Amino acid sequence: MDADNTATLLHISQELYGWGSLIIFFIGTFGNILDIISFIRLESLNTLASSLFLLASFIGSQCVMLTATLLRVIFGLTGYDPLFSSLFLCKARWMVGPASGAFSLTCVCLAAVDRYILIRSQYRTKITLNQARLAIILAAIFWLGFFSIYAVFFVAPTPNSCRLVNPIMSQLMPFISFFVYSVIPIVVLSVLCRLIWHTLGQLPVTYIHGGNRLHDQVTRMIIAQIIIVIITSLPSAVYSVYTISTRTVTRSPWRSAIETLVNTVCVLIGFLTHAIMFYVYLIASTTFHKNVKTMFYVGFQRIAPAVARLCTNTQVIVPAV
Repeated sequence: MDADNTATLLHISQELYGWGSLIIFFIGTFGNILDIISFIRLESLNTLASSLFLLASFIGSQCVMLTATLLRVIFGLTGYDPLFSSLFLCKARWMVGPASGAFSLTCVCLAAVDRYILIRSQYRTKITLNQARLAIILAAIFWLGFFSIYAVFFVAPTPNSCRLVNPIMSQLMPFISFFVYSVIPIVVLSVLCRLIWHTLGQLPVTYIHGGNRLHDQVTRMIIAQIIIVIITSLPSAVYSVYTISTRTVTRSPWRSAIETLVNTVCVLIGFLTHAIMFYVYLIASTTFHKNVKTMFYVGFQRIAPAVARLCTNTQVIVPAV
């Protein structure tokens, strides 16, 4: 009976793993692409350093969708891991995937820093676009270099495998993930959110009492994003603490199955960090909502006549019998 229950629980975990990742992949890809288009095309956004940081974070988030979530979809629904087919793909996934997630979170932190500097100086001091571009490039180089160690240690010791076999690195990896994706972003973003909120309360025209000024709306979006990042990062942080503290405990098959299910849920919640920001912005900022709506309307107005002309000019040739 225990074996049947364990097998059932593992099957539930794999199904949740596949279908949950599939849903997150689609809503995340759709949202990230719209975020990228919006922040590039909307003139009210593409002139701010914080917007440039957010744009970079969307690109990083979409890389997470492609390198991590999509592969989980394939494995969860088919049981086949594409990483087993190529050592290069194995190494690239474990280098680019973690680096993309860390890069995205770093850019969110930089956007919050820019907001704090602006608000603290009452919009007299700011990070320039050139400084923002340099910071983004340095962040990308740093995280790719940092996680290149994964590319070194992830190997295929046997055919159809992709594993971390170095015992020291196997012990370090949970700690690296815990600090990079949980401790550092949660602490840094919590402090920045507190500083921004406190400083806003001292301004004559505060975020709380609204206004539709551009800077107020961007600040509103960033605060909302910080809150979501913290909330979606907490489950993985708690599970990481549990995993690290019990790594020497011998587990029964039933307990391992339960932990697999819990880990799957925590991982899926963590992926929401990189999947739902477009929808958070729509709720948090009325200006962003209106701008996106206008962008869709203008795009439809341009596409509709072309489609109508194409349909009108299309001729169906019926062959003679």
